[in-house]
Amino acid sequence: YSGAGTGGASASVSLGGEWDAQTRLAIETLAAAHPEVQPMLDEPSRWPADVAALLARNEEALGFVLAYPSLIDAAPPARVEEAVRGSFPTLLQWDARWGCTPYGGSILAITGCGPTALSVVACGLTGDASLTPAAIAAWAQRQGYAGADGTSWELMRSGCEHFGLYAQELSLTEAAVFGALEAGQPIICSMRPGDFTTAGHFIVLTGTQDGLLCVVDPNSPARSASLWEYSRLEPQIKNLWAYTA
Repeated sequence: YSGAGTGGASASVSLGGEWDAQTRLAIETLAAAHPEVQPMLDEPSRWPADVAALLARNEEALGFVLAYPSLIDAAPPARVEEAVRGSFPTLLQWDARWGCTPYGGSILAITGCGPTALSVVACGLTGDASLTPAAIAAWAQRQGYAGADGTSWELMRSGCEHFGLYAQELSLTEAAVFGALEAGQPIICSMRPGDFTTAGHFIVLTGTQDGLLCVVDPNSPARSASLWEYSRLEPQIKNLWAYTA
């Protein structure tokens, strides 16, 4: 499993209640630089603890977290506008379009790196815009791939076939990784704590540029915009699968 979960595999959502002291301090510090954050301190009950903690650890999620109270009941779109065959979109688990979708006892914004990573791969390999993070999450949850610890590796290995994708587990070598990417096969990696996570996480390797790796991190536009050395990523990768359609 990868991705920090907060509950069971039902559609019920538990996002915590009172903020802890660490979260409050982080939000207070952020509000000093970003006045638009002040409403969170004025009415903390509108932002559950897990949602506030998302912002406390990831300032990139500011827009989503501030909008959270207005997004709770919004239905996710049926299509990924960016879906184009042959191009892998930078999709974020906390995108306002689907971040509040229930998943694994929490919501996609917090536990949804797995379905979002698979959506990136599916959109790019098939061009099927209906394979949104929310659609993949709903199916994965029904099939039992979503648990308290996040998303099961089995979704990446075999569950992906439901979406017209075929996975091949790769050996963790530079030759295998670059070979797959240069053949047009994106790679989903389950990550250890490091540059991308403190617990567990899925990212997508989408290609190569000047001997470096192109990444889509569902939790960070900044990390997605960077190029990465293989030697930097290798010790952080727990498992990896290359995909064809």
